Amino acid sequence: MCDFCKGSHYFEYSQRLEKIQHIVETYQPDLISLQELRSGQHVNKIFKNLPHYQTVFSQYLLMDYADPTLAFNKEKFTLLDQGQFWLGPKSGDFSLGWKMALPRQVHWVKLKFKDKVFIFASSHLDNRLENLIGSAKMINAFFSKFQVPILFAADTNMTTDMKEYQVLVEDLFINTFNLKESFKVKGAYQDDKDLCYLRKGKVFPACRVDHILISQPKRWKVKEFSIDTNKYGKTFPSDHRPVILSIELN
Repeated sequence: MCDFCKGSHYFEYSQRLEKIQHIVETYQPDLISLQELRSGQHVNKIFKNLPHYQTVFSQYLLMDYADPTLAFNKEKFTLLDQGQFWLGPKSGDFSLGWKMALPRQVHWVKLKFKDKVFIFASSHLDNRLENLIGSAKMINAFFSKFQVPILFAADTNMTTDMKEYQVLVEDLFINTFNLKESFKVKGAYQDDKDLCYLRKGKVFPACRVDHILISQPKRWKVKEFSIDTNKYGKTFPSDHRPVILSIELN
């Protein structure tokens, strides 16, 4: 939901916060993955009217780092375990990547719903190619060790035709877009530009970089894949469109 889109045609984050809150409160999904928030204060403002969510992000004594942030409905899910690691050559310890950039990390939670257990995870990958390929290898290797199904929702900065994307999904993940029973656009729709992250292209679905990936696809049923294209005034609240998924775990 881009806290950093300043100096562009996206108005200040403080002005857009109410719009982002509205999106979250409208859909209230059981699981939420957010990218490009900066602090716990930002997270708390988004969820201030939604006490049934538990949020997960990096919190330290002197600062927070909320990119990415996970949220889940604590009235439905039991948290069994959670973890975090930094993306870089230091085996998960703090790193600025394989090529110096803003620090990037992965957060994951192990959740139980009735008799079903799964992993929910998120990240926001740096767009430098050295960091993309390193991150793809690291994420794939880490999650390959789990025996339970995985739901990985992230801003990958990768389109599906990139070799780095193939490394990310190799022998592990399937893109939920490919398994959807139906597709909907929620909001005004004029052309593909309304569905795309424009820095990656103007043709849908090739322009997608915000992917929801699953392991063990036979365990899941992807009922609906939706993109919210509502504007507030004449402007989208972010440079990325919200992706909403209706999915069941068997």
